[in-house]
Amino acid sequence: MGVDRNVDKEMKLFLRIILDICIAIAVLNGWWPIAIILVLIGAWFFKLYIEIIIAGVAYDALFGMTHGMGWRGYEGTIFSVVLLIVVKLLKKLVR
Repeated sequence: MGVDRNVDKEMKLFLRIILDICIAIAVLNGWWPIAIILVLIGAWFFKLYIEIIIAGVAYDALFGMTHGMGWRGYEGTIFSVVLLIVVKLLKKLVR
């Protein structure tokens, strides 16, 4: 019984790392629709998927945060925080 639990944890960790790599590739290439879909999948299946905020900050660092843009330069970070909160609330309602 203990072996199955460890295998399950290792499999979840492996899947989380693979998903993080795919999100990083999508963000680096600017494929935001793919990144959003992958982030939604990760947020739904994993308990605390803080990688959403990391992806939002990385997206802003690459494609936003230009002088004179105001809050629009941080829309990836803002969107990722809102997305994390919405998914958490939906998970509580559904589960």
